[in-house]
Amino acid sequence: MRRLLMMLALCLTLGFAARGAHAEACTATATPVSFGNVSPIAGTTFTTTSTISVTCTWSAITLTPDVLVCLNLGGTSPRALTNGTNSMNYDLYRDAGHTQIWGSIYSNGTPISLTMAKPSGTSLSTTVTVYGQIASAQPTVPTVNNASTVYTQSFGGNTTSINYGFYTLIAPTCATLTATQGTFAFSSTATVINNCNISATNVAFGSAGVLSSALRANGSITAQCTNGDAFKIALNSGSSGNVAARTMARSGGGGSVSYQLYLDSGYSSAWGDGTGSTATAAGTGSGTQQVFTVYGRVPSQTTPAPGSYSDTITATIYF
Repeated sequence: MRRLLMMLALCLTLGFAARGAHAEACTATATPVSFGNVSPIAGTTFTTTSTISVTCTWSAITLTPDVLVCLNLGGTSPRALTNGTNSMNYDLYRDAGHTQIWGSIYSNGTPISLTMAKPSGTSLSTTVTVYGQIASAQPTVPTVNNASTVYTQSFGGNTTSINYGFYTLIAPTCATLTATQGTFAFSSTATVINNCNISATNVAFGSAGVLSSALRANGSITAQCTNGDAFKIALNSGSSGNVAARTMARSGGGGSVSYQLYLDSGYSSAWGDGTGSTATAAGTGSGTQQVFTVYGRVPSQTTPAPGSYSDTITATIYF
């Protein structure tokens, strides 16, 4: 009888150890944060979202049915997307309002956290959202080689970690879960594109009694293009249909005044579309506004009937 009891006790001990050998565990898989196309001269923030999938597995019979999962992300804030030596500030957040920065307990930050409870089976997966935002007021972020340029940041090595604690009644906190139990690959990308804005002020020649001598007046065209973006500005022919021989027409009809627009104060280079011996203005964007003076000249000519004379010119920027 004594031998039988000893064998029974040994079998019970071995059976309990076998069930406990399948330890509870969690893993995380992240989708890269992609901002898509970004124009630094837009003067606005750019936002996007991404997800992280978390899967936790329990033993079939467990004394710890709940788990706290903490996803840590290192790095300083604000974070930076880079291309070579060029950079663009952005950050990653735990909330849709972009007020709670995603961080790491290892750098006095706050990780993304979630609580999961054991399902009827042994495995449960869920997703959490990551919120990304590129800061505004970065107009000088450049493109490279006059082409759309990808900026990235990758979090490798020990910059990410998944820490978790299974429990029964009293939940741990992320601050107490200091042991790293795994890492997950994570990255952010944005494509900086070439883009331009253009505006203009009028060329007003004022009033004249007769056109026995030339009239002169200036206007301006303001361009703002992505830093590193080559561009050119063309002026069309207006109502005359001929960039080399522009005319202003009398309001109500019955007369016209010849005039021309120039790139230079010496009135030697007519500003047009590149045809008819005209030229276009060219430049390279800096991300800030660049002002081009439009030099207007009405040559001496036979004075037409009194009235208001005007022409409408369309400025087009190519980049």
